[in-house]
Amino acid sequence: MALFQVILRNAKQPDLSRSVEVQAPNREQAGLLAARQGFLVALIKPLTAKSLGSEVTKSFSQQELIKLFRGLASMLKANINTADALLYYAQGLPDPALQASLHNIRERIESGVPAHLAFAKERKFDSTIITIIEAGADAGQLHQAFAALARRIKTEMTFSSKLRSALVVPGLVILFQIALFIWSQTSVVSKVEETIKSIHQEPDPLSKVIFSFSHVVQMTWPFFVGGLVVLAVALVRSAEFRQTLLRLMMARWVLLRRLVMGLRQSAWVGTLQMLYANGINLARASTLSAKVLEGTLMYDGFIRASKAYENTGVPFAEALRRNAELDPQVIHMIGIGEKSASLPQQLELLRDIYEEDTAAYMNDFTEVINFLTLAAAVFLIGLVFSGAMLPIFLMGPKMMNSGSF
Repeated sequence: MALFQVILRNAKQPDLSRSVEVQAPNREQAGLLAARQGFLVALIKPLTAKSLGSEVTKSFSQQELIKLFRGLASMLKANINTADALLYYAQGLPDPALQASLHNIRERIESGVPAHLAFAKERKFDSTIITIIEAGADAGQLHQAFAALARRIKTEMTFSSKLRSALVVPGLVILFQIALFIWSQTSVVSKVEETIKSIHQEPDPLSKVIFSFSHVVQMTWPFFVGGLVVLAVALVRSAEFRQTLLRLMMARWVLLRRLVMGLRQSAWVGTLQMLYANGINLARASTLSAKVLEGTLMYDGFIRASKAYENTGVPFAEALRRNAELDPQVIHMIGIGEKSASLPQQLELLRDIYEEDTAAYMNDFTEVINFLTLAAAVFLIGLVFSGAMLPIFLMGPKMMNSGSF
């Protein structure tokens, strides 16, 4: 379906107008969806990719999203409909951008647009959020979807906070030490070498090694700095590069692999449990749940497993074993759930297990990162000292004997 912008004019006061965005298969349907009592359709304009891209798409903060989804979940659980819940939450919000977005979402929902599309049109919520909202709407348990989103974002924010605390200060120290090391090798060490030559003294073997290393640094440091800049830009701008780098690191670092796999499997199992426990058939629930992993290598495997289960009639656990990248524990417990007709309970148990395991992996990972970054900083400090000060200490007696002081 295409996205249309519909301009409505007040039937009694033509100078009053309002703009509504709707998703529809054609202009006529867009006009019907956007119709409001007391307003006439004045213009229906298809929104092109260019016009969509020109709008501001800055995302909301994680703290705001947690409060938003918790609030919506609470109101929907109290049998308040989605449109009214959005209206009540938006009232009095200090953030005008969030308030405007919630009013836009509410208008779309009132016009008949599905909840996940109403959120998606704001282009301020990532694909995982949209997928879980779609899953919750399909299951008729939208309040559970919002509660799951709040819990998921809270987990991610906790991990990000721990990771920042482990990386930021040591990372800044490392960058400063790299700059100091390059300066010492290109300026201080070279001056020490020139001073030794000026008094016609032969450097000792260790100093020769240090001076030779300094020559290498002087020739290569621009390439090293350029490589760091290119790496930083690639990490920021290229999702494919980040995924490739993550895969390489996961292949060589067991703890990182367990952490990433725990986060991904927890999201997939939690979404699948919410859908299947509320009446969505397993094939459809599996396909929807796979969308939370879209953009990762695991996504294609889950889609193949869903199709295999739906088209061939093999047990779901067997389809997962053949096609998806999952821990054996997950496949085993899903198999138990299928055989004993207790799949929702087994999925809920798996979700809780992986949430607990992931929290433990987070703590271990941040501790390891903190140790590695501090060790790297100490190592660079040692290089700066040995490169700049050690030749001076070793040549001090010779320089004094030469009468240069």
